[in-house]
Amino acid sequence: MFSPGSPVRSILSLGLVASGQLALALPPRVANPALNVPAAPPQVAFSLTQAFDGFSNPIALASPPGDTRRLFVCQKGGLLRLVDDVTAPAPAVTTFLDLPALLSSRSESIATNGEQGLLSVAFHPDHASNRQFFIAYSVQKGGAKYQRLSRFTTQPANPNLADPASEVVLIEQFDEQVYHNAGDLHFGPDGYLYHSLGDEGGSNDGFNNSQTITRDFFSAILRLDVDLEGDEIAGGDPTSPDDTNLPPNPHPAIRLHGGLPAFEVPADNPFVGATSFLGQSVDPALVRTEFWATGFRNPWRMSIDPATGELWVGDVGQSTREEIDLVVKGGNYGWAFREGSLPGYKAAAAPPDFDALYHQPPIHDYPRSAGNAVVGGIVYRGTRISSLFGAYIFADYAKGNVWSLVRNSSGPPTVTRLTGEVGITALGRDPSNGDVLLADYGGAILRLTSAPVAGSFPATLSQTGLFSDLADLSPAPSVVPYAVNLPFWSDHALKRRWFAIPDGSSTMSWSRDGSWTFPAGQLWVKHFDLELERGNPATAKRLETRLLVKTATGAYGVSYRWNEAGTDATLVADPGVAFDVPVSVDGAPYLQRWAIPSRAECMACHTPQAGHALSMDTRQLNLDPGTGNQLVQLHQAGYFSNVPDSPNLLPRLLRPDESDYPIEARVRSYLAANCAFCHRPAGNAAPADWDGRPDRTLAQTGLIDGLPASDSGTFNPLFRLVAPGDSTRSILLHRVAASPGFSRMPPIGSNELDQDAIGLLTAWIEDELPDRRTYDQWCAEHFPPPPPLALATHDAEPNADPDADGADNLAEFLALTDPLSGSSFLRPQVSAGPDHVTVSCEVPANRSALIECSEQLGAWQAWNVPGNHGLPQPGGLFQLSGPKSATRMFFRVRLGEN
Repeated sequence: MFSPGSPVRSILSLGLVASGQLALALPPRVANPALNVPAAPPQVAFSLTQAFDGFSNPIALASPPGDTRRLFVCQKGGLLRLVDDVTAPAPAVTTFLDLPALLSSRSESIATNGEQGLLSVAFHPDHASNRQFFIAYSVQKGGAKYQRLSRFTTQPANPNLADPASEVVLIEQFDEQVYHNAGDLHFGPDGYLYHSLGDEGGSNDGFNNSQTITRDFFSAILRLDVDLEGDEIAGGDPTSPDDTNLPPNPHPAIRLHGGLPAFEVPADNPFVGATSFLGQSVDPALVRTEFWATGFRNPWRMSIDPATGELWVGDVGQSTREEIDLVVKGGNYGWAFREGSLPGYKAAAAPPDFDALYHQPPIHDYPRSAGNAVVGGIVYRGTRISSLFGAYIFADYAKGNVWSLVRNSSGPPTVTRLTGEVGITALGRDPSNGDVLLADYGGAILRLTSAPVAGSFPATLSQTGLFSDLADLSPAPSVVPYAVNLPFWSDHALKRRWFAIPDGSSTMSWSRDGSWTFPAGQLWVKHFDLELERGNPATAKRLETRLLVKTATGAYGVSYRWNEAGTDATLVADPGVAFDVPVSVDGAPYLQRWAIPSRAECMACHTPQAGHALSMDTRQLNLDPGTGNQLVQLHQAGYFSNVPDSPNLLPRLLRPDESDYPIEARVRSYLAANCAFCHRPAGNAAPADWDGRPDRTLAQTGLIDGLPASDSGTFNPLFRLVAPGDSTRSILLHRVAASPGFSRMPPIGSNELDQDAIGLLTAWIEDELPDRRTYDQWCAEHFPPPPPLALATHDAEPNADPDADGADNLAEFLALTDPLSGSSFLRPQVSAGPDHVTVSCEVPANRSALIECSEQLGAWQAWNVPGNHGLPQPGGLFQLSGPKSATRMFFRVRLGEN
């Protein structure tokens, strides 16, 4: 980025000399219809396989936040069971909480008739530290039925056992029926607890619970604050000024502890202070302010999408429709005025314009001929079934269908049947990998899996036709090799790259700083070898070859794994695969774990925002691999729809070992190659707390003293994304170094640390950054603040020129010259020989220098000579030479802050 500050000029008269051109090294373009790379990814068939067994009537699944091993299963009969390690071949299943035993000690019992039982469990967001979890269950006491919401903690010395004596009841609602209890629990990204409630049972909303907010805890989704300010249960003040949330309106179902409820109502709940509902006046003192949304019949299962925070609910219908709802604040989902998208049993009693004014229609509903007991599901965010990523997966208990739902930009969603199993009661996530797990009422936990459909994609690399000879990886016609300036870190792998546009005529569009655009059908090939003796290329072993294909709507990726003989490679299944490779490091044996990513993981990086093909952009391809500059070759061969600028004037990425450039410039290149595809606006690092694109200034990246938007480790408030001079407080370095308690970056496709990058980042943070000055810091040195009562001066403004030397303050800052001395400014020197000219000047470290020229002291253009690419300089003499191109030439140097 170059500043708009005043440039400095030197003038020289020169003669005209013609310049040469690079020779074309690429072969002429040809079409190759023989390439066998389909326009669509491999087709897959879905099935349900047993993941864990040994349960009795499982009906809910959950895991504590951040826990990647443990899975908890609610059994209808009241046992909360624990799968201790989902990654183990035969994990142990133990009892975490024995609810029947606890209740019998109080002369109570677990109620299990109909839809009663232990209905769900949710773990507090801070469960790792406060040990809290919440359960919803049905209880029989004194001859009556109740639906209870309670808080428990684990035992202090054993996180795998609940403390039965720790129960605190929040709500205990009298219930006249055994059906429509719902009872699902989930914590939202806001930290509040969401609790689903049915209409109490019976048909046709016989208890009149579905369209009221002033009675009992039915037909709604609750939203509760279970983190009480000042520990109100222990006697704190629930109305203390530092607590903005509110006590609930009194109700017999709310259990009190020391005279106080065990929860509060979030102040922004939609019915707080409500004086009307459906156009009718209500008494605010009677309103159930706990309600987040209303109008449900039996919202048996719900979930929250971890990527978007959206709340999905499956609401079981009565006689006509089953529905899937996207729940919003204050939404009314219609029952019993509506059943799905159709009129409900009480449609005649609905207020005028109910649909227009109040009703939130379902995102999808289906007739009871397709199923008659919807089971709300989850949005798939796993990495092993790429075709389902972002889809909502749900089921029907009675008909056994398992569907995916994909929203469209307009119109209804696309709903596809995947597979089936009668008796599915709940869907959840495998905490280790995000797989969809399904609770089968018959006693098993099932896993949704996929397998390729035979014949839908080339099974071997040889069948793709991409290589004329697999023995030496000679590419087929139309398949073009290319190289990059800075490869993405791939665990010491040696990589080779090719691309192809099989039709022989479609073109790419070049961009200097942005992503290039590519035609549908263009494909890229990346091949990986690993040295079995690290540092000895002669010992390289073939591991995998990846394909990325641009489609009309996006892109897809697949991988082929090489056989032991290195003669061919086989298509890797959708979930990817990991395996150990025995290598030698400094003479010592070592097992290196190699991970071939799933197809979904491929697309987590190769996003539209990042341009799909991460390695094909100007900064990566602006190099001469020995046959001429690649950008020139691509243009001359007809691969571009537009004309790229001269490579002399274009930036490029720098390798860590290019010590002729500042450490910071090499760090920024590393971040551009390894992080910027996610860390950018609308990238997959959501929320994006910094911007890694290389055309941003360091200030624009947000890295320096920046606060993280989120952190999976234990966050120290003194930590910053990058803390100048203090690597121990720099989160970026901790993530690259995989420090304990920090999420590793990059998060996909790497098991080995990049020690060069770690060393480079450490040197930048510790050695370079402490001396880096901002414009404000520079101003403070040269323009001390005026004394009290003195008139303010504008001499320190960036466009001011207090020493009247023709260079404003911004230009003086970039040159690090004295803004108060007319004799202190950047002085480029120009010298000429018979047929060439040399321009030189002193440039501070970490400043970009671009020499511009003109023949008429106007229409300035970048001087098209090698090296005038605007890369940051190490500090010291900056000098470029080029041919004389006119009888008179004028030069100026423009500096930029990076």
